[in-house]
This record gives sequence, C-alpha cells and structure tokens, in this order.
Amino acid sequence: MKRFSPGGPGIWRGFELIFHPWLRRKLHRIHLAGLPPAGTSLNPTRPLILVANHVSWFDGFLLREVQRRVRPQALFHTVMLESELRANPVLKALGGLGFDPERPMGLRSVVRDLAGRADRTPGAAAPVVAFFPQGRIYPSFREPLGFRPGVRLLMRGLAPCTVLGVGMHLEPGNTVAPQAFLHVTPPLVVGSAKEAPSPATLEAEVSAALLRIHDHLGIHGEEAGDAWPPTPSDEVERG
Repeated sequence: MKRFSPGGPGIWRGFELIFHPWLRRKLHRIHLAGLPPAGTSLNPTRPLILVANHVSWFDGFLLREVQRRVRPQALFHTVMLESELRANPVLKALGGLGFDPERPMGLRSVVRDLAGRADRTPGAAAPVVAFFPQGRIYPSFREPLGFRPGVRLLMRGLAPCTVLGVGMHLEPGNTVAPQAFLHVTPPLVVGSAKEAPSPATLEAEVSAALLRIHDHLGIHGEEAGDAWPPTPSDEVERG
C-alpha cells in the first residue's frame, strides 16, 4: 500500500491540515464511546467495516475519527452514491467509491473492487470501509432505521472481515455549532460469506447504540458532553 494512495494516511493527513480547522468551527465537539478496549483483536489482516446510521453531511468524516483510533495506517474507503462523488471530486482522493443504485450491478462492482484492494495489501493493515445501509439521511430517532440489504452483500464480498456498528447523533445543545455523539458496538466477526449477519441484526445493534446516546442526552441535557461517556445509570426506565 502506498501512503498517498486514495484513502491512504498521507492523503488524509494532508487534507486534514486544512479541513480540521474548518470542522472545529462547524462541530463544537466530537464525543466517541464504545471503542474496543486496548488489546482487543480486530485482526488487522482482515477488512474492517464500519456500519452506521446516516444522520448528516459530516458522517463520513465522523467515521474517519473511528478509523483513526482503531486502524490509522490503513486505507479508508467510504461507499457512497456516484452522484455525491461527482459533486465532490475531492472525496475520490479520500477513498470514496461510488455506485449508482439504479444499476443492479453497481454495488457488486464496488465490492469486487474493495476485495481486490484487500488482496493486494499483504503484510499491511487491511482496509477500513465505511457504509451507510440506510442509503439516505434520516434523523437518528427514526424507527426502524431501515437498513437495506446491500450491507450484507458488502460483508459477504469482504469476508472474512470484522464489523463495527456505529450509532451517530448530532445535538445542538447550548452551543452555536452542534456536538456529535458516536457510540460503537462490540466487534462482530464474520468468518465467511455464509456467516454474514442480516441487515436487521446490524440495525438492532446500531439502534441499541443510538438508544444509549438518546438516554444519555435525555438525562444530562446541555451537560451531556461533559458527562460523556454514557454509564449504566444513564439508561431510562421503560414501562
């Protein structure tokens, strides 16, 4: 792997020299919880898929914060609509891979491309892939989230792989710029294509992470950021 390949750490570091100051003006803070404990094996030789709800324009860059913590030297790719990629050409340099949902083979082609990239990096950290199974932006409190079947195709194509679910929410709070709250689910190992979980299973995991965020916000209000991360006492009783 070359450091300055699309989605590589060199490209990202150069981009973030300019982007991070701008992002700090747009998002007051980014709060992250639930990362695997130090020493947890995420098997760096296997692709890592980040599966998240889609709540804002910032989402791909928020998942970059997860990737920076768990596998910073790996290529980072985000699967997105081809129309978004054409509208923002810089995203291609940052590892964006586009597909047209109107073309049945579009996502399959992206998955084959990703599988080929993983095979071409022996001895290096396998790629990290971000995917938003909702396909569109919705509020984080949408029920059900509506994960679509393409995520299972991605897992099958990259197996054996590891999956991390990520619940994401943006909250205005008492600051001009909103705060981002992210909660990561426990790692899910997909040993083979046949073991790929259903979209409903992943949706339930991400929904549970979002519930922890919502409960925390409901209890702490404008002080939620200072009281982060959530604890068992932040769980709202439900009848």
